[in-house]
Amino acid sequence: MKTPSSAPFSAEDPRRLQIASDAVGQQLQQISILTRKAAGVLCTVLGINQTDMAALEHLITDGPLPPTELAARLSITTAGITQVVDRLERAGHVIRERQMNDKRRVLVCPVQASVARAYRHMAPMLEALGAVLNALDGEDRAVVQRFLGQVIDVYRATLPCDTNPTLANQDV
Repeated sequence: MKTPSSAPFSAEDPRRLQIASDAVGQQLQQISILTRKAAGVLCTVLGINQTDMAALEHLITDGPLPPTELAARLSITTAGITQVVDRLERAGHVIRERQMNDKRRVLVCPVQASVARAYRHMAPMLEALGAVLNALDGEDRAVVQRFLGQVIDVYRATLPCDTNPTLANQDV
């Protein structure tokens, strides 16, 4: 029988909240926390908030998108996405581009200088993570890939809706 101090979830002391009592579960929890922290630091560097960063991330990852697609991906209203795009445009991170074949259609495009700034900031972390991955031999890499694929499947199965349709269609 587990004692309250070793239980992974504790309603009495939320500071002890852990997703698991084992080392791997705790490492996943730390990765989640550190990912949010890294995103927060990047938001500060770029001078934007978390919602704006999420929109910019979709634009950087998937290229120019119509505002309605961005709104759907972020689960916000079209009025809300207008405010997000306005802020990103004022900050110099995106431009609105009218389509030549249909002047009513607008795409939100990331500004290359902003994308480069974000990548320059993240480069040390990305390079270090690349080195960690490159150090794995084929068998270890396959185990890690299988494990992470299963973790992704759990997220997709338990989240209320898929917040990134592009990633949902990719093989890991």
